[in-house]
Amino acid sequence: MYGLIILLDETLFLFDEPMKCLIVDDDPLMCDLLEHFCGKIDDMTSVVTTTSGFESINLINSSHFNVILLDYNLPDITGEDILKITPSNTAVIMITSNKNFASDSYNYDQIVDFLVKPINFPRFFKAFQKAQAFHSNDQSKEARLFIKDGNKLVKINLEEVCYFKSEANYISVVMTKKKILTLMTLKDLETKLPDFFQRVHRSYIVNLNKISTIGNNVIEIGKDHVPLSQSYEKTLYQKISLLN
Repeated sequence: MYGLIILLDETLFLFDEPMKCLIVDDDPLMCDLLEHFCGKIDDMTSVVTTTSGFESINLINSSHFNVILLDYNLPDITGEDILKITPSNTAVIMITSNKNFASDSYNYDQIVDFLVKPINFPRFFKAFQKAQAFHSNDQSKEARLFIKDGNKLVKINLEEVCYFKSEANYISVVMTKKKILTLMTLKDLETKLPDFFQRVHRSYIVNLNKISTIGNNVIEIGKDHVPLSQSYEKTLYQKISLLN
């Protein structure tokens, strides 16, 4: 299963996987409350709870969690120690009784928010939205593309795509070593692509990371030459400056 599936004609986009949550708090009642809050959120598909810091380390090492609700003051191990072994692509929401924790939280890139006990659902939901945003920021790195090629679906890593070319009602997906033709339009495709793609011509969308040179209304991508329209030139340079 996947967290976001967008079906366009015969093209299937898959982004982040479902939200899996780990709750780590030595107070069983707090675990029950947070689990109850998680149950109110449709995107949360799996919730695991533990009152042991040591057990949480085993869980983190053996499973992948999108978000961890972590009590900073655990009796058997510190929240800081758990943060050290938490993968960088996991969003962490700290649970604390210390109202001054905010300043300490900026020392950890994974911490997206902190909740001060007692916790209510509106504040919890706001923190969860920050966890979603944390993963959305990495969406371009995770984006994959399934397209219909004949009678089968073929998975494509979008980072490997050099450019998309419109050919009537079809699109050529051009990669370094292969090209696939699929039935859809650039208009349908354009708004669903990550930020490192840019429309440069009525018939072309290019992967900015694959560009070799730009000049004389032509973009070089490897051995290929893609036309650059004046109407898209300004937007292209603005996008390139933001990515640098």
